[in-house]
Amino acid sequence: MRTRGFPLTPLTAALGCLLVTVAAVAAEPAAAPPQPRAVTLTSAGTAVLADAGTPFAMLAVTAPADRPGGPGPGAYRVRARQRASGHWSPWTLVEGGEPWWAGPSDAVEVRATAAGGALPAGVRLDLVDPGPGPRPAAAPEPAAYAAAVAGSRPRIVPRARWGAAGDPGEPAAYGRDVKAVFVHHTAQSNDYACSDSPAVVRGLQALHQRVNGWKDLGYNYVVDKCGTVFEGRAGGSGRPVTGAHTLGFNTDTVGVAVIGRYSGSGAPPEATAALASLAAWALGRYGHAPSGTVELTASVDNGRFRAGERVTVERISGHRDVFATECPGNALHRQLPAVRAQAANPFNGLLGGR
Repeated sequence: MRTRGFPLTPLTAALGCLLVTVAAVAAEPAAAPPQPRAVTLTSAGTAVLADAGTPFAMLAVTAPADRPGGPGPGAYRVRARQRASGHWSPWTLVEGGEPWWAGPSDAVEVRATAAGGALPAGVRLDLVDPGPGPRPAAAPEPAAYAAAVAGSRPRIVPRARWGAAGDPGEPAAYGRDVKAVFVHHTAQSNDYACSDSPAVVRGLQALHQRVNGWKDLGYNYVVDKCGTVFEGRAGGSGRPVTGAHTLGFNTDTVGVAVIGRYSGSGAPPEATAALASLAAWALGRYGHAPSGTVELTASVDNGRFRAGERVTVERISGHRDVFATECPGNALHRQLPAVRAQAANPFNGLLGGR
């Protein structure tokens, strides 16, 4: 579901640039954890729009669905005005439809990278205020969670601790196995503070629910650059929950997203160690060695494989291995052999687990 946009007043024309200051949104009833608020705006060509602002912290730029070829990778440059300082961030290249963590901001500029920077009519900005997160007293760590950390299970931040939105509205779907782990990156800035990671995860959930129209966060787990592992889609950490992470291959697999963009530079060792530990645990519970391969069958046509087509992949693979995408980035994809080796190390739970 998308939150309806609010009227904004056009001020002037600006060639190839859209400036938006977010208007106030009616407060939702208090809840713990609070529901993130996503605001969808539609541009009118290259108009400059402004209104009284309240902060957002994450955004995505999406071209109209009927635009030939879609927005394409690297189609836009964005910058945001920081609410606390009033300073503008550096221009950042973003992929159409992918999230970008801006931090608490009250305005954003968007430019196309082609056609003189002019934006096509109907470009949409999805702006997310992830909310303050749960009050400490509202979501204490369950006693069962502390006991479950023993053994090879990595330390996993449960949904209540990062402030997940409430009941997704329909029951979780389950497979019978975890045959493979698909690694993603979120394709956003690497400059976030790890203290902001819970808010980043809340923002991703809001975009997946309100923009993509999914019932919940698509990934089963999210890992930040400091190696913290967050429980993703609802249904029970450790159970074979069917996510919405790898079209055609969601059932009997796990999707893990590393927060950041890893096209040119690799993920830090804390993140890859946590990824290896998580994958070893997820696969090992079903008797699978993380260094092996597996044959999977595509459930639907996904643009690369047809429904019913069989594909042999590594047990720990990148999103691009089964889908036409750059994800998880060239650099992180090159790190996957080392992640597999670390996951296969029998001492990984002691040396790399968190």
